[in-house]
Amino acid sequence: MFSLSGSLHASSSFEDRMISSIAFEGLDRVTQQRVLNVINTAVGQPYEASRVESDVHTLTHLGEFKYISADVVLQEDGTVHLFYTFREQQIITEVSVVGNTLLGDMQILAVVPVVPGLGRDEDAIDRGRRAIMKLYQDQGNYLVEVFSEVVEYGKDVDEFTGLRIDESAVLIYKIMEGPRVRVNGLSFFGNQSFSDKELSAEIDTQTLIPFLRRGELNEEMLEQDVASLTRFYMNRGFQEARVSYTDPLSPNDKEASVVFVIDEGPQYSLGGITAEFTTVDGLAPVFTTEQLQGLIPMKEGDVFRQIDVNAAVQAINKAYGVLGRIVNIDPRQQAVTRARKSMYGRGSSIEQEVASAVPYHAEPGVTIDIVFMIDEGAPTHVGLIEIKGNTITKDKVIRGRLGLKPGYPFDIQEASRSENRLMRTQLFRKVTMTIQPEDPETPSIRDLLVEVDERQTGSVNFGVLAGSDSGFSGTISLTQSNFDVTDWPESWSEFWQRKAFVGAGQQFSLAFQPGDEVFNYEISLSDPRFLDTDYNVGGRAGFNRREFSDYTQESTFSKVSVGRRFGDIWYGNVFFTADRIKITDIDDDVPQEIYADRGPAMLDGLGFSVTRNTFKPSASPSSGSRFNMNLQQFGATGGDYDFTKTEFKYTTYFAINRDFLERVSTLRLDAKIGYIFGGTSPTYRKFYMGGRNFRGFDFRTISPQGTPRVPGGDPNVSIGGDWEIFLSAQYEFPVIDRFLSAVVFCDSGTVTDTPGIDEYRVSVGVGARLHIPQLGQAPLAFDFGFPLVKQESDKKKVFSFSVQLPF
Repeated sequence: MFSLSGSLHASSSFEDRMISSIAFEGLDRVTQQRVLNVINTAVGQPYEASRVESDVHTLTHLGEFKYISADVVLQEDGTVHLFYTFREQQIITEVSVVGNTLLGDMQILAVVPVVPGLGRDEDAIDRGRRAIMKLYQDQGNYLVEVFSEVVEYGKDVDEFTGLRIDESAVLIYKIMEGPRVRVNGLSFFGNQSFSDKELSAEIDTQTLIPFLRRGELNEEMLEQDVASLTRFYMNRGFQEARVSYTDPLSPNDKEASVVFVIDEGPQYSLGGITAEFTTVDGLAPVFTTEQLQGLIPMKEGDVFRQIDVNAAVQAINKAYGVLGRIVNIDPRQQAVTRARKSMYGRGSSIEQEVASAVPYHAEPGVTIDIVFMIDEGAPTHVGLIEIKGNTITKDKVIRGRLGLKPGYPFDIQEASRSENRLMRTQLFRKVTMTIQPEDPETPSIRDLLVEVDERQTGSVNFGVLAGSDSGFSGTISLTQSNFDVTDWPESWSEFWQRKAFVGAGQQFSLAFQPGDEVFNYEISLSDPRFLDTDYNVGGRAGFNRREFSDYTQESTFSKVSVGRRFGDIWYGNVFFTADRIKITDIDDDVPQEIYADRGPAMLDGLGFSVTRNTFKPSASPSSGSRFNMNLQQFGATGGDYDFTKTEFKYTTYFAINRDFLERVSTLRLDAKIGYIFGGTSPTYRKFYMGGRNFRGFDFRTISPQGTPRVPGGDPNVSIGGDWEIFLSAQYEFPVIDRFLSAVVFCDSGTVTDTPGIDEYRVSVGVGARLHIPQLGQAPLAFDFGFPLVKQESDKKKVFSFSVQLPF
């Protein structure tokens, strides 16, 4: 017989003998069944010392046992009996902390992995100690020390737990909090190419500002800052840059002055760019080296940046992907020392290889040559498409937005467009497409794996809307962007757990907005892929009441539409509207034209619209344009009015400047033309400008004026016009990080009864935009406008704003 603790070195004479029984001794709290579930050795198997050793190793890591031995006994029949002997770990009956004054017991114990009732696990106890230290260091207690102590009971039996006292223990974490260390100084040493201000923008460590910023010293954050600064330098050609930090403490250990020490090294530039091809069956390459050089964003002489190399690989992949080829690209880099010297005294330069010495007056430099090693492969087609991660969203919702289908050429660009299409649905936090390895039997077919990370698509929202044009209002809304009108709940619990009416990618919303000037409620439902087609079918209905200065307008509205997307940037839509409108609470100052339209009246309209959108990104764009044409014929199917209304709108963005923080300054240009013809339109369907859509003028005051209805009535009340033209330019630039930006703008245009530019107005102004992600994608907007060209009856309004605050 032999026995070992924790490891097994069996006599070779026992190997391969049949195990006829397995017995366990010393188990009390841990059940035999749990041990049997863990070990691989079983009765009826041949004995293997290595397998038993592995079982002992696995059991040890359960953390339940202080001691394990495995003994084997040879039987008369030639079989062996296997005996496991255990000594169970002490039970931690209580976990407590002492010495803490800055943090509460519950806050500290929440990060400790040890809980009462578990066996004594030294690894877990130490992880808890380190977690407490990190918690304090994040609070600024950089010098915290934490010790763990396990206090064992005597040899009696605990009357409450029933456990033998020698198997029970209390875990105590003793904390010496130390002083809270603040950063009172922050500097950089060794930076020759970039200013302290530029480098400060790349780090998260900040100095103390009383009452505004705590400025704690955090070692983990400092390590992240080192990585950020290193990445910053490498992306600007300093491939050998080295960054470290020092944080000397003050004599009272309460303050630290952090110094980032930088060794920039040489700045590399891009040398030669070539390509070497591996082709199928010795055929000529699909592209030449010159063609690839024209495709990639890097040019000889540029500062070498790894991000440009990655972009070049993507560009080459896209070029081959259009042809259905999945290529392997290896951008090999080689540093080469060259010399540059001036010619003709006019700043021209030549480069030549440096052999043994740099010529006189030459300025030595280091460049990196890149050779793109391209394995072109054969034309590839799409095989199976597997979708994972969609526990709620139906497969068809995802597959309907994939431009790649089984049997199609494997277009990498189309895969990227499909990924963007899925992200635009707002159903997923992340979409990943992975090309699967090729099957040697079918090398020209590659499967595709689509993995999605679903986001929470349903929400109940509360908030406040405020604007200079619409006053103040509250908002309560229920939205679900992954709605399924056919998924009815089988029980109330399924409904309340939000397991019903979801998964089909339909969009449902219900909104209620009471306000001092505007009251609105609305319900809408649309299906972007109706019956699994490319057609969008939807409808909306609701009620709106708007209080103007001299009257109140009430509208009951409804709309049904059918649309279709053509590619990724064009969208067409046909729609029908039916509205019932009446004007109430009419004052004496209401002109004759508005009084004649008091109704109630029915307006039925049949129309279509075409939109082309290339905004990048779709929210807060910095480039691209959007064009929209809208035509609606009222009275075509009935109603009390018969006229045609057309509108053309165009917006474009230009990225004027991009700073070292990747913040973009943009120029936005807007143009709008509208015309009503073919009949008489009511005043509430005419064009008005002023307020947020023409800054510097009061809301809806740019318009023809009405005829007073009573003697002495106000002759300057707007009644709208049949023609509008509007041109605007706005320049926006960052001021504070990505939080605050400023705008300078010029608005111009007019509203009249006939086409032309009579009574043209012009205003200029400045404003601010607060970009707060927690409040939505639209920024808070505040503008000051000043009319330069105006009419006598115009009303100025210098300040205008638009605010949306969700709770």
